[in-house]
Amino acid sequence: MNALTGYLEQVQGPVYLSGFSALDAYFRVPAPRLLLTATEATLVDLAKAFAELDYPGTEWADARLATPSGAIYFQCVDSLKLPHASPFPVLNLYYDHLGRKFLDPRSIYRALRASALSLADDRADVREGGWQTIADAAILVARYPYAADGLALEPPPTGAEMSEAGQRRLLELLLTGLNPKAGFVVLKESGFVRVHWPELDRLDGTAQSKAHHPEGNAWEHTLETFAYRKTPDLRLSLGLLFHDSGKPLARPAAGRMFDGHAEIGAAIANAFLTRIGFEARLVSEVCFLVRQHMLPAFISRLARYRTQEVMSSPLFPELLELYRCDDSATYRGPGGYYEACTTYRAYLKNERNPFRTSDGKKMKRPSLALK
Repeated sequence: MNALTGYLEQVQGPVYLSGFSALDAYFRVPAPRLLLTATEATLVDLAKAFAELDYPGTEWADARLATPSGAIYFQCVDSLKLPHASPFPVLNLYYDHLGRKFLDPRSIYRALRASALSLADDRADVREGGWQTIADAAILVARYPYAADGLALEPPPTGAEMSEAGQRRLLELLLTGLNPKAGFVVLKESGFVRVHWPELDRLDGTAQSKAHHPEGNAWEHTLETFAYRKTPDLRLSLGLLFHDSGKPLARPAAGRMFDGHAEIGAAIANAFLTRIGFEARLVSEVCFLVRQHMLPAFISRLARYRTQEVMSSPLFPELLELYRCDDSATYRGPGGYYEACTTYRAYLKNERNPFRTSDGKKMKRPSLALK
């Protein structure tokens, strides 16, 4: 499946991909940097296999292994026939990656092939699942060809909140799906975004000029950008999610409706992603994308000394991709993106030329004095 599955061979006893990871294998979804597994091995067995194991203390994982390729979550079970924590039957699928076969111990094949999500018969499971049930529904419609039509998902009593680890898993699985917009709609309509992510919820109350953003307000525009991604990359997707998050707090100035919103958004992204436990390097990279997301629109007209530091960053090609998605979600065509790409290619060409400056000017050769 990916580089993460190689670590599973170090565990004594069977280890199966479970839940969303099993569905990823079934629907052939590109694997993210997160793997969910079920194993009959004990925590002692896992600790013997991996010295760097930690214990997140969540209901869906007893142990976690952080690797350079991503994270593996282990759930220790006595039997695969035990009911899954989620009331959605499709999450009771398992995959034996070594034997390359799927396991269906609870006969969920019919639900697996359906076009609409279905719930288990016991409605009490839905009420007890609370925010986790709503999060599972959001991930399922974001990652797989399911619809959430007809689901009556009720939020838990006031005061209940999902753990930070759960929010991080939700955001990563949702954003690396092919249709994040569908998942965010479920979260927004259920009240999840309002309770857990007020930084994003206020985008829905931020109107934008119809002359520049006919697609709608800042929330609707943000969701629209995901449709233009070429790949469901997590870093790019986080950049898109937060690129306009500063607009609700920005004020008009110097002819700009949302003056300084990129810098405000970078600060919001930093606080948000740090709070729910994303690694520091990823947070820093996302903040770079958010802070600089307006620059590609102007680089062809700015002096090179003002753009050289940003264009020299290894993240600049991804910044261009964010700009393409952002601009594509408006009425504007791709002209600005192609112009920015032309400027960037010229910059790279001049950087490789020892006889020209980064803005293409010929360098003066030192004169040879006659002796």
